[in-house]
Amino acid sequence: MTAQPILQTRRISQVYPGVQALEHVDFTMRRGEVTALIGENGAGKSTLIRIIAGVERPASGELLVDGSRVDFRTPGDSQAAGISVISQEFRLVPQLTVAENIFLGHEPTSGALISYRDMRRRATALMGELELDLDPDQRVARLSVADQQMVEISKALSREFDVLVMDEPTAALHGDEVSRLLRLVERLRERGKAILYVSHHLDEIFAVSDRIVVFRDGRNVADLVTATTGEDELVTHMLGRRLQKFEDQSTPSAVPNDTPVRLSLTEVTCPRVRTPITLEVRAGEVVGLAGLLGSGRTEFMQSLFGMLPAKGSIAIDGATQLLRSPADAIAAGVFMLSEDRKREGILPHLSVLENLVLSQRGKTGINRWLPMHRTEMKTYERLKSELRIRVDRAGQLIGNLSGGNQQKVLFGRAALSECSLLLLNEPTRGVDVGAKLEIYELIRSLTQQGVAVLVSSSDAPELSTVADRCLVFRTGRIAAELAGSDVNEEAILGASLGNVTGPGGDARSVRPVSTGSESHV
Repeated sequence: MTAQPILQTRRISQVYPGVQALEHVDFTMRRGEVTALIGENGAGKSTLIRIIAGVERPASGELLVDGSRVDFRTPGDSQAAGISVISQEFRLVPQLTVAENIFLGHEPTSGALISYRDMRRRATALMGELELDLDPDQRVARLSVADQQMVEISKALSREFDVLVMDEPTAALHGDEVSRLLRLVERLRERGKAILYVSHHLDEIFAVSDRIVVFRDGRNVADLVTATTGEDELVTHMLGRRLQKFEDQSTPSAVPNDTPVRLSLTEVTCPRVRTPITLEVRAGEVVGLAGLLGSGRTEFMQSLFGMLPAKGSIAIDGATQLLRSPADAIAAGVFMLSEDRKREGILPHLSVLENLVLSQRGKTGINRWLPMHRTEMKTYERLKSELRIRVDRAGQLIGNLSGGNQQKVLFGRAALSECSLLLLNEPTRGVDVGAKLEIYELIRSLTQQGVAVLVSSSDAPELSTVADRCLVFRTGRIAAELAGSDVNEEAILGASLGNVTGPGGDARSVRPVSTGSESHV
């Protein structure tokens, strides 16, 4: 017998100025079932979650919990109805401890006072559910992004709930952390919880869900049984068309040896990278950086953008540079897209147009405080079309766009910077499969213009798709270099884990790389 619905929406609609975010959406969740919700960026997933969480009220339609109609006016109303939400955006207070953040707003008390002893004990127990070993007294500001994500999840688990909404819960997680989270989802399902799992990672969707609901353009276009659904069918529902894979399209030939060198490193070290690195990257080349969390690849990228100190010689287009700050790097022709686009990429209080042309202002003599310039509007219209940015108007706040569209705006900013070297940290984190393909095409377009690109990613299939070469970091050094057909998922993971002969015993798959005075090219 099919379980009775615990949460339902009936003909829910939501309208923003000029945008129909949801249109007559019917949606159902049941106890002991994991319902996956997928769709392109901007399909309406986040809008539905905000309505379920009590952050917004729908323009029309009704929401039911256990068969009774409810009217959530605040997040507190949603929580009181037994709904807990793991938000895609962290709602943590950096100055507070792990335990204080987990129980913020519903602290355990003894009499009239907060019981910090009980808080720490319960926080430790909750983190144990996630197989997480964190000091409950550590301040959140000192945690990595991945650990902050785990604290956000623990915070949601700290409340009594029947329905758990997980909005991109693995966006900042890697490897074993993802596995631990999926095991937690299995345990919660066994306890009879209803779980809404939102993710762009289709492997997670197929691994953990019972049903898959697909949104497209604000509508519920499919409600599928996971066990009888294939990936191609799912993607077709999402996009409304069959997706042509990036690998199926024509690819450029290998970068010739006489192509200009954009980046030249000689004996370079930086925090977490103790073994000197000597490296050349040529115009039109995409070099991937792989490695487990803490391997040094992130710090290496940050040092090339002047965010961390570096020792050794760094040359851009043949000119030696002293990169003491991001301003120095930009002046030298280096541009970077951070893995944390919310805090280090977009300026949410500015419009799409202002965010897009930010790197161009100053070069063109346009005063950034003057109203929209005619030239900027032409640039905006051109890039909106070329990058396929879904936006209502130039003056729309970028903070209101989906993650994939925000990322496209940042790629437009990079293109307008006229950089020689583009640094990409997790460039497709939190974007859907369609937007991911478009971002790969943008990377190719930039290389065809002579830009050299470094892509740091925890996604091995992504690196095998876009990179001409791949440098694998391990324990603060480049442990292996892969090139051509050897840039594949198996070899990348093998080198990351220390298997320098490759999982199949083929020494050619993962080649150790010397460091120091010897070039890697």
